[in-house]
Amino acid sequence: MGKYYLTKGLSLEAGPQVGFLVSAKQDDVNLKDSYKGLDLGVNFGLGYKLDNGLNFSARYNVGLSDVNDVDSFNDKYKNGVMQVSIGYFFF
Repeated sequence: MGKYYLTKGLSLEAGPQVGFLVSAKQDDVNLKDSYKGLDLGVNFGLGYKLDNGLNFSARYNVGLSDVNDVDSFNDKYKNGVMQVSIGYFFF
């Protein structure tokens, strides 16, 4: 993930993401075989770091891969993920 500071504390973030399927269930039915195990995407976001080490960020992940692994479905499934985080820098 790359980070570019626009001003002191405020940054733009962008970079690639690789996701791995760990589980896929609905009502205790295993659907893992219906999805591909690998997902490629791109993250974009904003971050803000305070002088006391506290930081905040919001990111959006755009899925680039079709994760549908069922040949009889013509639909393309792509992930889209919104992330919000609060953190603290110790050093």
